[in-house]
Amino acid sequence: MPPRLSVICPTYNRSRAILPTLESVRAQTMRDWEMLVVSDASDDDTDAVVSSLAARDRRIRLLRTERFGSQSGPTNIALREAAGNFIAYLDHDDHWQPDHLLRLWEAFDDGARFVATRARKVNAAGAVTATAHPLTMCWHPEIQLMSPLFENSCAGHAAGLAEKVGGWRESPVGLEDWDLWLRFADAGERCTTLLDRTVTLLDDPGTRTHSLAREFTHEIARFDDVRTARAAYRALTDSRLQERELLAGKKDLLAWYGALAERGELVLPRGWRGGTGSLAAAVESQLSENGTVWKGLSIVARDTHVSLCVPLSTMTAEHAERYARLFRATMHHQMSFLEDVLPHGSVLR
Repeated sequence: MPPRLSVICPTYNRSRAILPTLESVRAQTMRDWEMLVVSDASDDDTDAVVSSLAARDRRIRLLRTERFGSQSGPTNIALREAAGNFIAYLDHDDHWQPDHLLRLWEAFDDGARFVATRARKVNAAGAVTATAHPLTMCWHPEIQLMSPLFENSCAGHAAGLAEKVGGWRESPVGLEDWDLWLRFADAGERCTTLLDRTVTLLDDPGTRTHSLAREFTHEIARFDDVRTARAAYRALTDSRLQERELLAGKKDLLAWYGALAERGELVLPRGWRGGTGSLAAAVESQLSENGTVWKGLSIVARDTHVSLCVPLSTMTAEHAERYARLFRATMHHQMSFLEDVLPHGSVLR
């Protein structure tokens, strides 16, 4: 009998530090799984460490690949080897709570094909640095377009689903998981989300996520010269306008989520209390945690103009363009705020 779940864990030069990650899988209350640890041509003792544990637990298998330098290539190889009816992912420096696979399986057994749980982040000392806000577990294709929502260690899906949309794509800018989740949504798949905090993510400046360049941007305004762009930058980042800015953001999110809910399209996470009536409190809470929406605002000189831009962590230019179009089409209060603060005619519509 094939296992219910195949766990895929790509790794590179993790050595014995990978053991707590593997042990968090072995400690799962749902026992019917296999684990494929995919070594991305590690040149330390990682393979030996994994092989030693696999000799004691036959559910664990080591695969070794040529060097890819990212998770996508090794993960696609593991997908071809996976025997389970469903796939779960785990980064080599993250950990699962003992009920993670059980929670995924309960959703799969209920008919879900794409599932994600909530996570918290800890630093190298084990101190909690962040916990995913409940609002980030509300799901809709438009929300998936605008935000990564959850990392791969939180997610699982029916076997064959990744291959159906083209598999994990290689990218020097990262966010391979966001790219895959968006292609799931574009293919008509819907995500079942859970408020259960079953994943612990490593939040460390040394991880790959913190070193990736953001090549694409959301261009919000254009100017003829750098001087005008700098004046616009100062105006938009004036702390005296922060309250107005946050109010515009709040109104937009309430209208956006409210419209999705009214159409019956908004997916509320399992465990959400208060129905759609509690969305307002959740939006206000998240905005108070995150602050300004214009983080990383920068001035970029182009060939024919100067742009005011916000960096995006999208994998492709096409995704960045879709993001900008949807923002302009839905975030009406923020667009009005920009047009009120910035020079006439400079804001892109």
